[in-house]
Amino acid sequence: MAKTNELKLYQREHFTDKIEKKLEPEIEREELKIKTTINKILDKGIKSFSKSIGADKVIARLEKAEDEKREASRLAYTFFNNKASSIVSYSKAKEYKFDRDEKNTISVKDCISQLEKWAEKQAEQYAETTEQGKRLSYLRALQTKAKDMVAEASVSDELKSSLDNLFQFVGVSWEQKLPALPKPKK
Repeated sequence: MAKTNELKLYQREHFTDKIEKKLEPEIEREELKIKTTINKILDKGIKSFSKSIGADKVIARLEKAEDEKREASRLAYTFFNNKASSIVSYSKAKEYKFDRDEKNTISVKDCISQLEKWAEKQAEQYAETTEQGKRLSYLRALQTKAKDMVAEASVSDELKSSLDNLFQFVGVSWEQKLPALPKPKK
């Protein structure tokens, strides 16, 4: 019976787990750097983003209209309540129906919320072009490639050598190195 050099299931799982252990901290570190970059961009302000796409004028106009509407609503409320309280038949027939379709309910809050989402997406796109973003993309691709190599490998020595060569590009060694122990005190 010929002995095969294919990886056993436990060996394949070991390599897959080791890939995760090696690359996940690197990926998490780069993701945190990306989030920091995105937050820095967003800290510059939604207002400047709003101005750059011309949304500031639309929101200002809507804000003014909402203020006028609130004022008119209060006036209407006061007027109808005063009339209803002065005439009993009006009081019994007083109705409050404010049915509108969605396009009439867009508020400044809705616009600002939409702008925040768009600004965040724009910041994410920008962050992907930074060094951290490129490194994160590379690390994710490296992780996928390493997993592919494990799944496709037939000889474990060949696999170790290939993975070690692959990981050297990002300064990570495939072989686990033990940290140095402190010198014992006398």
